[in-house]
Amino acid sequence: MAKPNLDELRQQIDAIDDQIHDLILKRWDVVQHVAEAKGKSVSFPLRPTREAGMLRRLAERHSGPFPFSALARMWHEMIAAFTMLQADYSVAVFANSEEHTLWDLARDQFGSQVPMTAYPTVRDALAQVFEDKHQIAVLPAPRESDDDPWWVKLSGANAPKVIMRLPFAGVGSVRGQMQDALAVARLKLEPTGSDRTLILVETTAPLSRTGLNAILQRAKLHPLFTASAPQQESWVHLVELGDFVDGKDPRLELIEVRDTVVRVEVVGGYAEVLGPDRRTGVVLE
Repeated sequence: MAKPNLDELRQQIDAIDDQIHDLILKRWDVVQHVAEAKGKSVSFPLRPTREAGMLRRLAERHSGPFPFSALARMWHEMIAAFTMLQADYSVAVFANSEEHTLWDLARDQFGSQVPMTAYPTVRDALAQVFEDKHQIAVLPAPRESDDDPWWVKLSGANAPKVIMRLPFAGVGSVRGQMQDALAVARLKLEPTGSDRTLILVETTAPLSRTGLNAILQRAKLHPLFTASAPQQESWVHLVELGDFVDGKDPRLELIEVRDTVVRVEVVGGYAEVLGPDRRTGVVLE
């Protein structure tokens, strides 16, 4: 059997492109039915847990030399476009003349169709969500060395929470030094089966990481990262847990140390990111 010539191979590619295009249009038909099933009460259709599940499933079946990170970016773009067709939303990003990385990460995640606005300080970007001017804020991942940690402001029932960690499935081209980012929004946290949770622990006095970890481990919780910050009359600690924990989890009630722990509050969570082999969840610190 003769091998196809160049023109025939190009015709095959064109036919495949038509099939991909037809499936994308068909996907939109199904998405419309999903939107109808949700009802008009859903004003913010973003579902980070659903998206994470999609990409994990694709990662498991992916093979060949085509980079999965490139495929994931295509999926991010498609999902974001479909989401925008259901309801408008916008993103505030910490970015200025010296800081571009978070803008690039946010654009990779949320696609080219979602309106994004740069704000020169982390405080300014976060304020946009508190004031309901944007639905999402993309901020730098916390570090122990932060002088003015933004995560302290996520305390309270009406405060927005961390919903996502970027990048989820590999990195495109970013300007500047690579760093992780967190997305903050007013969105209910949902488990994906492989998650991390962020809790805020307030104590009456400074507490070492070793001491705090011991308290958490006695409550059957698994701390992975801790950052601390002084307040006027207390200390607050941001703790990343290697599990999904909601505000009603009974383990939180076990975090009690007389005259030491004032309160414990869930301030966010996210699906574990896909590691270099496309399957392993890792935390990038």
